[in-house]
Amino acid sequence: MELKKRICLKLQLLLIPLIVSGCTTIRPIVLHPIEKSDIFSIEKDTQIGDVKTEKDGYFLSEYYLNEVVKAKIEK
Repeated sequence: MELKKRICLKLQLLLIPLIVSGCTTIRPIVLHPIEKSDIFSIEKDTQIGDVKTEKDGYFLSEYYLNEVVKAKIEK
């Protein structure tokens, strides 16, 4: 009988955190799709307006920069 009480107590100790954690609010995850116009590679010496690129690199759109790179976690 003592063994059954121990097993029951251990099961309760395992299940209580699972039940309590299941009651917490689940926050939605927002995914931002990357479009071809939001990020693309640029080769060295490419002319962009008045500027000529000095190194190979990437172009990031203002939208991508604000929505994805500077994304913040909502509380």
